[in-house]
Amino acid sequence: MNRGIIRTCLFLCLVLAALLALRALPAFTAGGYEIKTVDFLADLLPEDTIRPINMAPKATAAKVTKRDTCPAGMTCIEDYADSTLRGMAPFYKALASRYSMGRPVRIAYFGDSFIEGDILTADLRALLQRHYGGNGVGFVDIASPFTKLRTSVKHRAIGWTEHNVLEKKGLNMAELGVTCRYARGGNGASVSYSGVNDYNNLRRFDRATLYLSAVAPLTVSAMLNGADTFSLTAQGHGQVEALHVDGPMSEVTFTLGGHATCYGVALEDRQGVILDNFSLRGSSGTPLAAISPAHLHQLSEVRPYDLIVLQFGLNVASKKQLKYDYYIRQMKKVIANFKSAFPKAGILVVSIGDREDRINGQLCTMPGVKALINYQQMMAMEEGIAFWNLYEAMGGEGAMRRMADARPAEAGRDYTHINRRGGKRIAGILFKALVHGFDTSQRP
Repeated sequence: MNRGIIRTCLFLCLVLAALLALRALPAFTAGGYEIKTVDFLADLLPEDTIRPINMAPKATAAKVTKRDTCPAGMTCIEDYADSTLRGMAPFYKALASRYSMGRPVRIAYFGDSFIEGDILTADLRALLQRHYGGNGVGFVDIASPFTKLRTSVKHRAIGWTEHNVLEKKGLNMAELGVTCRYARGGNGASVSYSGVNDYNNLRRFDRATLYLSAVAPLTVSAMLNGADTFSLTAQGHGQVEALHVDGPMSEVTFTLGGHATCYGVALEDRQGVILDNFSLRGSSGTPLAAISPAHLHQLSEVRPYDLIVLQFGLNVASKKQLKYDYYIRQMKKVIANFKSAFPKAGILVVSIGDREDRINGQLCTMPGVKALINYQQMMAMEEGIAFWNLYEAMGGEGAMRRMADARPAEAGRDYTHINRRGGKRIAGILFKALVHGFDTSQRP
């Protein structure tokens, strides 16, 4: 036989073996790079021949579930806190003290593209502020291209170079901010924010805070409502600093008088509740482990949180992968970082929601979704934190299809992402669970 043909056949066999190996490779993070599960053969196989490559673990009953009696029709928060009290207790305690804390009760809500553009979180913020007080959209990036997708704030940035974890060119991992992004600006770089009329709680706010770090002192000017100008001074000690400007405002502009690395601006009141949307497009959540612990500790000194929400899974679950041990190990590193940097914050894991796929020609919940929820709940139990089942709250099996088919629609035809209408409905469900949990915690 022709040697060339033999070599070609051997090469094709090696390629096929490599592709089969990639199908079994779970998602993981290496050196700040997120490596996702790939399957180059999925489109070549008939749907009815695709079989799970891993078995899901057997369901494990909760050791101790500190779940209060749940009203009919409500998806309640499961609190697995141990003696360290890293579940919902810190958040409920802060809510009870919201008028005497001297700052707003703060929620850091991390998620993937499910919450991009402030979907879900804008309405949850509005409900919380209407019920417990407060105004403002919270933390907003300096120069992220995704900020323009938000209808909850108007934003304009001039003179910045933006870096994020999705684009490695020029990225300094040591400077990575809590949003997995940062922006560098020089003398004259400016950023403006203004309130919007879509939500009553976002029209005006009492305080604007710029978060930055610099290696030398510099002045920053702050203009309120296009008129009053204030001069602020950054110490330039190389750590995260917070520069505040106070006064009733609907618009604010910060302009640098020197070089600095800036992370974002927070628009809020000095009491009530604030919710920061930290959406990470295309992320599994594991890149959060790449944020410098030193940076997180510095941020906690100037912007403490009372509740940290982690909602990921869209970029992890698949219809073939049912085992997620490696992913959970990576997420436990994220949780450990947040526990260390924010020792007084509670942590809530929100599960992946419903996601549909065609199996045997029929749209149904992707098998990996249910398996991943099981893993996420067990992770919350093992870490002594809280858990909320978004899949159950959405309606369980086929919920995303029903939302997409609704008139008017509440989700996209990708059967993966909700729209603003769907986000508003889910926000209402989560809000009721939070209020129920707080009210229950205040009973003797």
